[in-house]
Amino acid sequence: MFKKILFIPLLLGQFVLKSQNCNLLLEGIIRDEDNSENLGFAVVKLLSPETIVQCNENGYFAINNLCPGNYQLLVQHIGCRDTVIAFELNKSRKITFRLPHSHNELQAIDILSKHEELKFTQSTQSLDAKTMDKSRGLSLADQLKQLNGVSTFNTGPSISKPMINGMQGYRILILNNGVRLEGQQWGSDHAPELDPFIAHRISLVRGAASVRYGSDAIGGIILVEPGELPDTASVTGEFNTSLFSNGRGVASSLQLQGYFDRIKNLSWRVQGSLKKSGALKTPGYYLKNTALEEANFSYALEYHLKHAGFRVYYSQFNSRIGIFSDAHVGNLSDLQAAFNRTKPMDSLAQFSYSIDRPYQNIEHELLKLSSDLHTGQRSRIYLNYALQYNIREEFDKHRPKNDSIAALNLPEAEYRLSTHSGELIWEHDYIRTMRGKFGVQGILQENRYFQRFFIPNYNAYSWGVFGIERWMLPRFEFEAGLRYDYKHLQSYYYEGYALQEPIRTFDYTSFNLGGIYKPNSKLRLNLNVSSGWRAPSVNELYSNGLHHGIGAIERGDKNLGTEKSLSAISTLNFNHKKLSLELSAYTYSFRNFIYYQPSGKAELTIRGAFPVFLYQQNNANISGADATLLYALFRGVDVKLNAMLVRGRNTELKNNLLYMPADRLQLFISLKAKDGRKFRDLYVEPNLLYVAKQIRVQPGVDYAEAPEAYLLFGLNAGTSLLLGKQWLILNFSISNAANTVYRDYLDRFRYYNDALGVNYTLRLRIPFTLYNKK
Repeated sequence: MFKKILFIPLLLGQFVLKSQNCNLLLEGIIRDEDNSENLGFAVVKLLSPETIVQCNENGYFAINNLCPGNYQLLVQHIGCRDTVIAFELNKSRKITFRLPHSHNELQAIDILSKHEELKFTQSTQSLDAKTMDKSRGLSLADQLKQLNGVSTFNTGPSISKPMINGMQGYRILILNNGVRLEGQQWGSDHAPELDPFIAHRISLVRGAASVRYGSDAIGGIILVEPGELPDTASVTGEFNTSLFSNGRGVASSLQLQGYFDRIKNLSWRVQGSLKKSGALKTPGYYLKNTALEEANFSYALEYHLKHAGFRVYYSQFNSRIGIFSDAHVGNLSDLQAAFNRTKPMDSLAQFSYSIDRPYQNIEHELLKLSSDLHTGQRSRIYLNYALQYNIREEFDKHRPKNDSIAALNLPEAEYRLSTHSGELIWEHDYIRTMRGKFGVQGILQENRYFQRFFIPNYNAYSWGVFGIERWMLPRFEFEAGLRYDYKHLQSYYYEGYALQEPIRTFDYTSFNLGGIYKPNSKLRLNLNVSSGWRAPSVNELYSNGLHHGIGAIERGDKNLGTEKSLSAISTLNFNHKKLSLELSAYTYSFRNFIYYQPSGKAELTIRGAFPVFLYQQNNANISGADATLLYALFRGVDVKLNAMLVRGRNTELKNNLLYMPADRLQLFISLKAKDGRKFRDLYVEPNLLYVAKQIRVQPGVDYAEAPEAYLLFGLNAGTSLLLGKQWLILNFSISNAANTVYRDYLDRFRYYNDALGVNYTLRLRIPFTLYNKK
C-alpha cells in the first residue's frame, strides 16, 4: 500500500501543471543602502540560466524572456558587498535593491548573504522566532511537536526525544550550531543536552541525510541554529521568560550581542538561561520527585576579513532531573501491582520543588572553532573543530546502608564521554549550472564509567569522505551524493575475572539521489531516494544492568551487526489562492533493524524490581504518510488540519514493531485581528488533538497493554504590544485544557502513571537595543 502512497504526490502534480509563459520581464534598480543613490554600472548576474547584464548609469537593468519559477541574482558593485538574491517570479515585475543590505518592494524576495545554502531535496520544515514564541521554555522535543509528522518518545514528564517518521534516538541526528550531539551514546532515553533558548531557528529535515552527515542520519536531522551575529556597530539583546502553572515553573533567558565600533569586523554574543520546575501533576495527583533545574550559558565571537572569517562558540548545559520515585519499585509483587494500578502507590504526594533520589545530574560542554576562506568568487573552504565533554551522574532511590558512605551522597553510576570532531569542506557555487560540496570528517571518542557497570569503557574513532553535486535549472534541480564511512570501536569490560577487549569495525558506502521539480509558482515536488546506515551503539551491544533513567534492566547483544536502510520519500507542496497543501509519503526498508524488545519477565535486584528489555535485530519496514491542509476560510480566519500515520513491520518475524506512533489528527483554527497603532499580530488559536489507540501490537508482548485513544483541547493566543517605544511580544497557551485523564503509548512511564494534566503558560519576549551607531 505504501509503495502506492509514495507516488501520490507525483500523480497529483500532473493535474495542476500548466503551460509555461516564458516571456516574463524582470526589471530592477540598484541603489546604495546608506544614501539611496542609484548605483550606475552595477553588474547583475542571473545564476541559472546564466545571464549577465550591466546596469546603466542610473542603476537600471532588465532581463527578458524568463519563465515562471525561482531564480537567483548575484549583484556586484565597487564598494558594496556582493549579494545573492533569491526570488520567485510568476509575472513581470520591477524591483528595487539596496546594497550592501537588503531592501525590496516584494515580500516574496529573500536577501541573502554572500551565498545561499543549498536547500535539501528532502522535505524540510522550520520553526522561526515567531513560531517559537508559542513554545519558548519547553524542551527541544516539545517545541518540535508543532511540526506535523513529529511526535515525542518520553521517559516520564521531564525527558523527551523527538521522533520523526517513526524513528528516534540513534536514527535521528541533532546538530547544535553545526555540531552533532554525542551525549546520546549512553542510551536512547537521554534527552538532548541543549538549551533551546539559543536557537534563532530550528529546522527539521525528514529522511536519510547520511551522505552529508554520516552514520545515524537515517530518520532525519534536527538543526538548532543561532542567529547571525551583527555586522554594524550596535549592542542589542533579548529577554525571554515563561511561567508554567503545572509544576509552578519558570524559564528565563537573557541575550546580549554586538559589533565593536573601534575593533572593526569583531562581533560577539553572550547568552544565559535558568529553568526551575516543581513536582508535576496529572489530572488526579502529583508525580512525586519530578522537579527539574537547569542553568545554561553560551558565548560566541566572530572576526571577519575580506576573504576569510573566524568563529569561536562555547556553550554549557547543566541539568538536575528528578526521576518519578514510583518507577523504582522494591519487589516483584509490588512491580506487578504497579503495572495493574490506575494510580501510583504514592498518589497522595504533595507539591514540592525538592529533588530527592532517584535523580540525575547532567553536564554538557561544547567548544567549536571554525573558519572559512574564500578561494575565489565561486568557492570557499570551511574548517571546523569541536570538543564535547559530557558528564552524567545517576543516583539510586536508596542510599548505601553504610552511614559514612551515604553521607558523601556519591552517585551509584557515573559516565564521562569526551568527543573530538573535525571537518574540512570545500564548497563551490555555480560552475555553469552546478553547485556542490566535498568534504572529509572525523570523530574521536573516549568513554569512562565509574561505580556501577551499565556500559563498558570504550574508545572509538570514525572518518568519512563525501561529495555532493547539484544540477540547477529554473524549474528543476537534481542532486547526487556519495559517501564512504569507517568506524572502529574497542570496548573494555570483565566477564567474571577475565578482561575482555573486543574490537568491532564497521564501514559502509551510502548514496543519495534527489530532485526538486517546480513547474510553476503554485507547485513544488520533492523526491529523494537514499541509503543509510548505523553501527550498533555501545549500549545496544554491551549494556547489562539497571538503566537508571527508565527504571529498567537492559541486556545488549554483542553479536549485533550493521543496520542498513534504503528509503524513498516524496513530498508535494501546492499553494493556490486560499489553499495550501503539503503531502508527504515515505518508506524505509531495513536490513538488520535493531529494536528494543520487552523480555516479558521482571528481575529482582538489590536496588529493587525492574522490567527487563533486550536488544534484538531483524529485517523490517517502516512506512507512513503526513498531510497538512491550510485554508483561509474568511479574512483573518484560517483552518489547518494535520494528519499522520506510521506503520512498522518486522518482515522476518511477520509481526508489528513496538513503539510506533499511533495515528493522529490535529485541528487548528486561527483567528487574526488587524494591526492597530499599539498592537500587531494579534491572534487566538484554539486547537484539538486526537490520538488513536495503537492497535498494531501483539497482545501480551509488552508489560502493559496499549492505552486507549484520547482527545486533547488546547489554546494559543498572542500579540505584539507597543509600550512607549518598546515592543513586548506576549503569548498565552493552555495545554490539555479539559484536564483529560490519559496515557500515551510512547511514554515509557505509562506503566506507572497518567500523563500530565492542564497547564497554563504565559510567555514574554522583549527585544531591545542598547546602542546603535546609526
